[in-house]
Amino acid sequence: MTGSRIKSAETLAPAPIVVLSSEEIRAQGLASLGDVLQTLTVQSNAINTQANNGGDGSTRVSLRGLGSNRTLVLVNGRRFVPGGTGANSSVDLNAIPAAVIERIEVLKDGASAVYGSDAIGGVVNIITKTAIEGIEIDYYTGTSGAGDGEVMDLSVTTGLQSEKGHIAFSAGYHNQRPVWTGDRSFSESDKAYDWEKNDGSYNKNGSSATPEGHIIDRLGDEGNEAWQAVVEAAGDEAGDYHRDPDVGWRPFNWAGISSDGSGDTYNYQPENYLYTPQTRYSSFLSGTHTVAEDAKAYFEVVYTNRQSDQKLAPTPLFIISDGIVVSATNRYNEFGRDFIDVRRRFVEAGNRNFLQDIDTYRMVLGLDHRLGSFDADLSFSYGRSEGTNVNEGHFILNHVKHALGPDEDCTGDCVPLEILHGAGTITQPMVDYIQYIGVGRGYSRQQILQWNLTGEVARLPAGPLAVAAGLSSRWEAGAYLPDPMTASGNTTGSKALPTEGSYSVRALYAETQLPIYKAEAVSLDATAAGRAFDYDTFGGGFTYEAGSRLQLSQGLAFRATSSNAFRAPSIAEMFLGVSDSFPLVSDPCSRVDEAGNVRELTAQQERNCAAQGIPDDFEDSRAQLLARLGGSTDLDPEKAAMITAGVVYQPDFLGGLDLTVDYYTTKIEDEIGTLPASLILSNCYSQDVPSDCDQVVRDPDNHLINRILATNTNIGETETSGVDFGLNYIADAP
Repeated sequence: MTGSRIKSAETLAPAPIVVLSSEEIRAQGLASLGDVLQTLTVQSNAINTQANNGGDGSTRVSLRGLGSNRTLVLVNGRRFVPGGTGANSSVDLNAIPAAVIERIEVLKDGASAVYGSDAIGGVVNIITKTAIEGIEIDYYTGTSGAGDGEVMDLSVTTGLQSEKGHIAFSAGYHNQRPVWTGDRSFSESDKAYDWEKNDGSYNKNGSSATPEGHIIDRLGDEGNEAWQAVVEAAGDEAGDYHRDPDVGWRPFNWAGISSDGSGDTYNYQPENYLYTPQTRYSSFLSGTHTVAEDAKAYFEVVYTNRQSDQKLAPTPLFIISDGIVVSATNRYNEFGRDFIDVRRRFVEAGNRNFLQDIDTYRMVLGLDHRLGSFDADLSFSYGRSEGTNVNEGHFILNHVKHALGPDEDCTGDCVPLEILHGAGTITQPMVDYIQYIGVGRGYSRQQILQWNLTGEVARLPAGPLAVAAGLSSRWEAGAYLPDPMTASGNTTGSKALPTEGSYSVRALYAETQLPIYKAEAVSLDATAAGRAFDYDTFGGGFTYEAGSRLQLSQGLAFRATSSNAFRAPSIAEMFLGVSDSFPLVSDPCSRVDEAGNVRELTAQQERNCAAQGIPDDFEDSRAQLLARLGGSTDLDPEKAAMITAGVVYQPDFLGGLDLTVDYYTTKIEDEIGTLPASLILSNCYSQDVPSDCDQVVRDPDNHLINRILATNTNIGETETSGVDFGLNYIADAP
């Protein structure tokens, strides 16, 4: 049973365990393993194919909501290779063929003493079928209630049995069609609750980068007569202009979105996926063969190919964020002056696409054998996930600068760019000059050699004293190499440097199951486990686990565990190349908010902003700022302490009923992560944490925030607790 190398039933274990049989999985009518696991009440907040912006087509599991990197996923009791486009830290459940699953065991407790790193939130152990004979064909198809999002899943499984062993093979095909956000009323626009009215109504938010064009005048230059006409027509609201196709330039209306006439902001939602599409091809091969009276060789081979994509609205260009100037001498600038803040949505260039093509391989070779009175298992596993990530729709930064700069600097193959005269004015040659297709590549590799031993060492009055012990060596490596434009920073999209690194760990563990007392229906058992480990990155350590189970009657038992666990820093956390993100944060020193409304600063913000030389009329209406992230090799492992306590009730008068109630608490210290950009800004300007001000980099000329620096560190602690209720009833149909 998962959580121990010593065999026991799920309701006899001291730690809470949920078991899903293949029949229960099939009865749910879901097409993939990830969909099944994400329906569990113990799972929350893991990424899946409904994640479009920031998604990668993967489906992961996060027990207790503590993160997929704190949930250990096993296949037949052995680690599965992390999946994705490279340097990943958790398993992509899409890589495990659902057709070969015999059962899924979910341990709702830490298990680092038995399995090592990552088993903080819990453990998911997927057990595959062995007793397969003949041919089994599974076909599933369906659509959403609105008639879109079609899904089709087909698998063929076959196997042979003999006195010497077995062989099983399965092949599958899966196709998921997309659902668009614009096709649902709840997602057709980006909504924000109206706290001023507080009557249940929402405001519709959009982007200030519009297809028609948006100018914020930060220089105040006079320009020529054409520009003066724009300023005079705007009256008191001069400084913020929208190009109306009917009347020309006028004051920008931040009140709503242009698609319903409530404002001028751009509604990007209809251009996005709500449910992302993907296609998968999978195969699985396993077998056993008796090579001696007390020895059986076995093997497993898995291969999966996933092709997935995400789609976003056309690229927005915020020239102020990239240091671009629309020159007064650009041929399409009729106003005779420079502009440093023009916002334009490039609908002429089409949507942004992010395409993944990922191959996942895993091979296991092993030998089950007897060693005296003990069962022993020696195995070697090799796993690799490799993929490409294609980005379409981003722009070459220096090409945009040249195309918007002075005409005399736009020479050779340079094509001047038009962004001041509304939608439809950007031609295909203009797009071809600035746009590029980026291809990034990466991999994750895992090798594990392990030997486990289990058996009984003595017969005590209350039952057998059972033990298990083992040794393991594990090597992990990973890399992600972004496309040259992204790596060099010569892009209007996010910048990212290559990520590459590796680590190894050696460990030994031991556990025991001790029967203390037994008399008729009353019994008391205890368990204990310990693990010593040594990493070549941060050093060694020790984890433990202790548990007990008190059976008071035939149908009533109490159980409890106390343990500590750890999570080693992942390759990405240690070796992540500097990369960019754009969190939804605004400048605390700005006198206007992202909607252009006047914003009052607190007294502390006034003092801290003034201390950095920011003028008292400073304005920045950007709703997203650049945060620059990166890895660190100075990380300590996360440490966790867990306690569970529960009761199991199986009444004699109602056979087939299992009722469980379990309390749990988990505290994680030295949590690895980055400080949110919002917290860094708050610490610097709203609190008095001057060290965080060093992480905020401003332009010395216009005082705008250029970037917020946030590298991985041991940032703090997380604590969670709760109660699990389980009810399982099995009865024969009449």
